Amino acid sequence: SPLDAPPVAHGSARAMRYIPHKRGNVSRWVREAAGNDDVEGIDAALDAAKDKDEALNKGDFVGRTALHWAAGRGRADAVRHLLALGARVKLSGNQASPLHDLAASGSPNAPALVQDLLAAAPWQLTHRDNLGHYPVDKARDVGDKTMALALDALMMTVVGKRGPTTKPRTSSSWMPSCMSAGKARGIVGSDERPLLEGAARA
Repeated sequence: SPLDAPPVAHGSARAMRYIPHKRGNVSRWVREAAGNDDVEGIDAALDAAKDKDEALNKGDFVGRTALHWAAGRGRADAVRHLLALGARVKLSGNQASPLHDLAASGSPNAPALVQDLLAAAPWQLTHRDNLGHYPVDKARDVGDKTMALALDALMMTVVGKRGPTTKPRTSSSWMPSCMSAGKARGIVGSDERPLLEGAARA
């Protein structure tokens, strides 16, 4: 009966049920939900935010936003949901775009998300990070031939040649916060584990 029905959770209550141990930093909740492809979690966290734009677009300690986190794990639902919410395409501390992180993800979802990210910010295709890498270079680095071919084909239409690497490609010494250590080492299935931002600093 209606009297026995549980109360409907709204706003902060719904968000706190999503991550009950979190306090204060709502943008962190949004990033973690994005990395876990949890669309409801993203909405719940934003419900609790006083400044939704800040919560949606604020970066972590290396400047990666929720869109970086979702792209870096090939989270199709989260990437598209964030873009629909108006998430801005920003650069991280090492000047990487979300397309860089998507290209480095090795996810089978990655090629299908390229157009979504480029529709939001076409400049990502030919933007270099602080090591001089294009997104296509990141795909080559992780051995994702399908993604590399897709980005190469797009580079051909934009600049008339395949994406070159103008600087030596050097492995970064730190772990991107939007990726798990297991995923970076190529352990199959590691990206299915729940992602918590604090684990990136451990």
